[in-house]
Amino acid sequence: MVGTRKSLALVIALAISGVAAACGPSNPPDTAADKQQDTAPAGTGTQDTTTPPAGSKDPQPTPPATGAPSGTAEAPAPKPGKGSTPIKESKMLEDVKKAGVNLAKTTTLDKIPLGQKKKLMPLFQKALGYKDCQGCHVEGDFKKETRNIKITRGMWDHYVAAMRDEKGGAVFCDTCHEGTPKNLDRSDRKAMEKFMEDEYEHKLTRADKKDNECSTCHGDAMELKIIEKLWGIAKN
Repeated sequence: MVGTRKSLALVIALAISGVAAACGPSNPPDTAADKQQDTAPAGTGTQDTTTPPAGSKDPQPTPPATGAPSGTAEAPAPKPGKGSTPIKESKMLEDVKKAGVNLAKTTTLDKIPLGQKKKLMPLFQKALGYKDCQGCHVEGDFKKETRNIKITRGMWDHYVAAMRDEKGGAVFCDTCHEGTPKNLDRSDRKAMEKFMEDEYEHKLTRADKKDNECSTCHGDAMELKIIEKLWGIAKN
């Protein structure tokens, strides 16, 4: 009886081992990759997410990229001259009128009588933010020609006498400067060009009624160094 049981057990064992051999091992040994996947925390990207778990929503499609192609950056839009002084209505027109100067019919500065020019000079000083007359003049020798005197003369002739605001009204030094001699931020060339187009070209008109364009100030050849090249005023 015992022998019969042993034989039966041997037959069953051989049958099971034959099935296992045909189907392969039920638990194949872990590879290095399998071990890494088993120990990787959720969300590290090592799991297969192509098939969502049962009951979960389908993954949302990634929206197409817009803007500049991959690997390139869009050039930022120029800021419109953040450090430049915008055009404003002059606050000194009444003072200019009291000095005896009619800006609607004014002429070049050298043709204005000396007495009237002396009354204008404090207004120049205030509009440009100079603390005293030495902003333009040499102390003790007010007749000495300085670069700033020549520039003031050029500014008067080419802007105060020749230009008007967008409504056709008179302009004065504070229209552009408003208390600062340096009214253009030149640190960003593109931003400065945009500022000049928006403010000087679009918000100023010409006394002669002609179109106000870049060439009004820069000439047909678009000379950028107006003071030195067009007005003939050398640097100090």
